[in-house]
Amino acid sequence: MLLEQKAKVGLVPLLILFYENTVGLYTSPHLKYVRERIQINSKPISEESFARYFFKSWDKIAPGDRLDPNDKPGYFRFLTMMSFDVFLEEQVDVAIYETGIGGENDATNIIQTPVATGITRLGLDHTKALKIAPELRPTYFTLKGPDEGTTIENIAWHKSGIFKSGCPAFSVHQQAQAENVLYRRAEEKGVSLFFVSGHSDLSGLKFTASVQRENAALAIALTNTFLNQNANAAHKDRSDISQEVLRGLESTHLPGRCQLLKEGPFEWHIDGAHTEDSLTVAGQWYADTVNSETLELFSKVCLTVFKITVYPYSTPYSAQTNWVEKKLSRPVWLKEKPVHGALLIPAIDFANRNSNSATVHSLHAQKQLSALWQSLNSKCQVTVVSTVGEAVNLAREIGKQGMKALVTGSFHLVGAVLLTLQPDTI
Repeated sequence: MLLEQKAKVGLVPLLILFYENTVGLYTSPHLKYVRERIQINSKPISEESFARYFFKSWDKIAPGDRLDPNDKPGYFRFLTMMSFDVFLEEQVDVAIYETGIGGENDATNIIQTPVATGITRLGLDHTKALKIAPELRPTYFTLKGPDEGTTIENIAWHKSGIFKSGCPAFSVHQQAQAENVLYRRAEEKGVSLFFVSGHSDLSGLKFTASVQRENAALAIALTNTFLNQNANAAHKDRSDISQEVLRGLESTHLPGRCQLLKEGPFEWHIDGAHTEDSLTVAGQWYADTVNSETLELFSKVCLTVFKITVYPYSTPYSAQTNWVEKKLSRPVWLKEKPVHGALLIPAIDFANRNSNSATVHSLHAQKQLSALWQSLNSKCQVTVVSTVGEAVNLAREIGKQGMKALVTGSFHLVGAVLLTLQPDTI
């Protein structure tokens, strides 16, 4: 069983499928429908199967619905438990689990002997949930921040909680402080840790974004570990991959990740980036895609649809504004590309219990930050809208002669936009 930490997990099922295994995948969040979280051979389980397994699991933990509400597992934990039942009954050959938040205390981390664990590029995300109390911080931590939860060392410590004694672990290269924490945690847990820098067979492939090459190399390392332990003799002890698999890797498509969706004269560039680092990657992908096309592009509209959520934590509002300013100003596309319009969307369309409802519905943050966005690009027309549907319709109106829109800032936003554009597909 593979346990993978926040990777572009669609690559691993693709590779293993070429070797005729039945592959289960548990991933989050879903973009459009909850069934996306539990997949077999890269397809979500059916509505009928989801309902059957849901009530089977529910009836086991709460027969007759007599369980105290306070004792019931939360949404993510329940679906994690349900996924184990699905994969066991469906007799998959391998199950790939993507953790939810962190790793150390994640519901998926009950797996004691995974075939391997993998960690992709780390960034500052979910810092409130991944805090470590000052008195519990390991002595080898070197970074200090205004909030003890906001260093990359804290993130790396939690993520490496998926390491298991005797099970190999793989990671792409990280910031120096993060790599040090991963090394120390691997040593503490008796784990062999390998950093993946690339794969020779990938040199001739074209990927939509550079980060995908990095993820592909990690996926190959994880897949080969599984094959060497479980495949027939023909596939054991091999580090190369077939041309067929290479072609499959090059054409791998994950909804909501560097996704280009064409709709008549409209082009929607869609990515769920929501951290400073990932926004930079998404922005570079958008800029590269636009740059690769003819000068005819510049007669078209370049538009950004960006979701902003204000969180009700004790952090002063000015600090929240500064954090969002970094998300807005860091991406390269604001500095290098002619972004003609920006639509700022709150969290009204999304079920997010961390959001302050009154603040969200007042559009206060969006109105305040629209001036900031305007200051970053004086030629950019900034509009605040309250729903995704409004944003999509307005974008179509603005760019009716042709438009290239970047949709980013949240997987929840991406899911809502995809549901609006393609309501009948999954």
